[in-house]
Parts: sequence; structure tokens; C-alpha cells
Amino acid sequence: GGGNDAYVPKPKAYPKMVLPSKSYSVFAADDLPMTFELPAYARMVADSNQEGTHNKGWYNLYFPQFDMTLHLTYHRFNNWSLFDSLLFDTRKLVNKHLQKADDILEQPTSLMNPEAKGLVFSIQGNTATNFNFYLTDSVEHFVRGALYFNQKTESDSVAPVFQFVEQDVYHMIKTLKWKK
Repeated sequence: GGGNDAYVPKPKAYPKMVLPSKSYSVFAADDLPMTFELPAYARMVADSNQEGTHNKGWYNLYFPQFDMTLHLTYHRFNNWSLFDSLLFDTRKLVNKHLQKADDILEQPTSLMNPEAKGLVFSIQGNTATNFNFYLTDSVEHFVRGALYFNQKTESDSVAPVFQFVEQDVYHMIKTLKWKK
């Protein structure tokens, strides 16, 4: 269709909520073989285990204003059986939400970014997570993401906020570059 694709209808459920303007900067970390752009209003936090040690390649992108978190997990694989098990785990995590989901839509990411081969799983319905993805270079890198509200929510009332943050995750996928 014609017109301006950037138009986003104003949220009905939150008349007072002012969504921040979109602005991005490149994120890089020593233990991640990639860079990507993140919104200014989100905070990347290294994920740590119970002992407080950072799990290499594990990060949480926290959106304080919306109380949402994107959990990111990076894995290096050196053989296809490891790749298959990473893929299997990703699908298992997605399918866990099938009981409550109305539908799961799969969208290839290589159309958005040829460097980031993978799938976005849009889980329709009132589930804990509605947005999961995995990305790979098909050689040795594999990264998985799952977007969660930190509190239980009714999906229709938070839809505008969810769509707003979802755009940021898509932006991250589109701007991902593997470090050479």
C-alpha cells in the first residue's frame, strides 16, 4: 500500500503513556561475536548465575519503562549435531507456549538481514512470551532470544507497548553483524 509505513496507531489502553522516541546505538561485548543496535531507553545487563558469575554469552536487555526483558543466549557450535540440539531446544521453548497460544507464525530473518539466518516465532495469544527468535551465520554462531514481560499481563491491554518493543527487537535483528 501507499502512504507512510512508519505510522503507528495511538494506543487505546494507555492514554497517558508516552512512548519514547526511537534512537539507537551499537552494542558490542567481548564475549559476543556480533554487534547490533539497541534503543537508548533499554539497558543491556550481563546475565549471571547463582554465584554471581557472568555466564559467557548470556545477556538480558531490560526495558525499565515497560518492565520487559529480552533474554539473549549466545552459543558457539563446532558441529551440526550441536547446532541441531540448539535448534531443538529453541523449538522446545517455543512449543512450551503452544497450550495457551492461538497460533505460532514463523518468519525467516534472512529477508531482514542476509547475515542473520534464522527464524522469528510470533506466538499469538495470551502466553508468557510472544516473541522468540534464533539467528545463525550457519558456520559457528548461534544466538537465541525471548522477549518477556516481567509481570503477568493481559495481552490485549499491553499490545501497544509490546508492538513498540517488538520493533526494537526487529531493529536489533536487522542491524546484527558478525565480527570478522
